[in-house]
Amino acid sequence: MFATAFLKKPAAERVESELGPRSEGALYFNSTGTFEVLAVLRGDDARQAMGRTVEWAVTVRHLHTGHELTHCMAWTASDHLISVPNSPASLGSPVVTPR
Repeated sequence: MFATAFLKKPAAERVESELGPRSEGALYFNSTGTFEVLAVLRGDDARQAMGRTVEWAVTVRHLHTGHELTHCMAWTASDHLISVPNSPASLGSPVVTPR
């Protein structure tokens, strides 16, 4: 039932929900590591980067390994925002990365 309701959202609202708070320069972590968002891709740029039909994708850098990856995994409750560029919370604040 949840999936049906989710699919009935307008496309733009669904994309924003799936992206979550990720924007270029944002830092976030989940069980696989801590990441910096390098790019948010939409439309043709996302489709070209992923090699399949997608509406969006993000390119991220794993902060501990330096590995860059482009993916289209939706933001979930297991993802946690650390900072967003140009926000009052991130200006001048040191970033503490979880282990």
